[in-house]
Amino acid sequence: MSPANIWVVDDDDDHREGLCDLIAAAGHRPIPLSGGLAARDTLAGALPDLILSDLRMPGLDGIGVLEAVRSVAAHLPLILLTGHGDVTQAVRAMQRGAQDFLEKPYDADHLLTVVERSLAAGRLHAEVRMLRERLKVEGAELVGETTAIAAVRARLTEIARLPVDVILQGETGTGKELAARSLHMQSGRSGPFVTINCAALPNSGIDVDLFGRIDGAGTLQPGRIGLAEGGTLFLDQIDVMPLESQPLLLRLLQSRQIEPVGGREPIEVDLRVVASASKDLRELIAQGAFRQDLYYRLAGVEIHMPPLRQIAPDIPILFVHFLTQAAARHGVPVPEIAFAERKALQSHDWPGNAHQLRQAAHRRILGLDGVTDTRDLAVTGTLKDRVARFEALEIMRVLDQCRGNTARAAAQLGIPRRTLNAKMNRQGIKP
Repeated sequence: MSPANIWVVDDDDDHREGLCDLIAAAGHRPIPLSGGLAARDTLAGALPDLILSDLRMPGLDGIGVLEAVRSVAAHLPLILLTGHGDVTQAVRAMQRGAQDFLEKPYDADHLLTVVERSLAAGRLHAEVRMLRERLKVEGAELVGETTAIAAVRARLTEIARLPVDVILQGETGTGKELAARSLHMQSGRSGPFVTINCAALPNSGIDVDLFGRIDGAGTLQPGRIGLAEGGTLFLDQIDVMPLESQPLLLRLLQSRQIEPVGGREPIEVDLRVVASASKDLRELIAQGAFRQDLYYRLAGVEIHMPPLRQIAPDIPILFVHFLTQAAARHGVPVPEIAFAERKALQSHDWPGNAHQLRQAAHRRILGLDGVTDTRDLAVTGTLKDRVARFEALEIMRVLDQCRGNTARAAAQLGIPRRTLNAKMNRQGIKP
């Protein structure tokens, strides 16, 4: 294992120096700190891999060090060194999150064993945390292989860590919340992902709901914006937010401050705002239904989420993805999807986009019949109509593979470029 950075916190100079020598002899890097206050002040910088702290110290004792550490690093290992009469207090410290404690006088070999064990536990926890975060990111990733979806994924990754607010535009069911969660997961922000459904805001008491209040005891009861501190605030369906309520958000975006009801001073908030809209906000501005200044405050970056009809080659992939999720939920095997069904899925109109497709997959797993059964999605009409639709789907698929290059697409389809252009014009296909 690589050397670990270990803080040695003790107000006794001789004891601190001896511990540092012992830690260094074991191959680690000791950082001596002269007491609890020094440790608390050092927390603003780089954190260690482990802390060895005496329990009894003037100014700030070991319990105070533990509480200060837990406020910035919930799982950083901390070992307390205690006198004989302090064992009860040390046990309480472990209940509050200390990794272990050693009673003085302790055996040097035993101390190093406890140190190595605590370091191993810390590394394991960090690996598990990283794995969970990776799974969260993968779980929040948009599924699909078309150029359009790949471009959205790349754009989300590109801006994830930038300090900009984002508007996600797209029809219902195009994955706007999924994109917002992907942004949050990749942002590196430590706070939570908090959703406010702008269509369900209360008619009265909206100030308290959003900004919180100061109660009779002078304690802050946070609103939903305050709960997003350090994280991401997702304003879902901001296009239906009442015009009279929009200035409340404008003030937040301008100042990055909230004013709780009953409070005297504004409170700074650190959060990123991501908003979603199903309707074109520019059109709403022209109609007088959305504030132009709010739009420009929000639109640090604007991303358009494509509907299913624009990413037809991805529809079978998404359907299998939803089938797999539903099958796992109900404990059944994932059914095979025949070629004809895949083409039927691509040719079907999905006005509800991914929401509707997910329901179709769920119904398929449950064996339910109805209009969303994929076996009823076959193209209707004459043979000529069906062939034309199939031809259009194949042209769209190959164009997407060729990134819109009609010369390469024509070569792959085995037809002259002029013929391909004619077919595209007839079908209304744009590269």
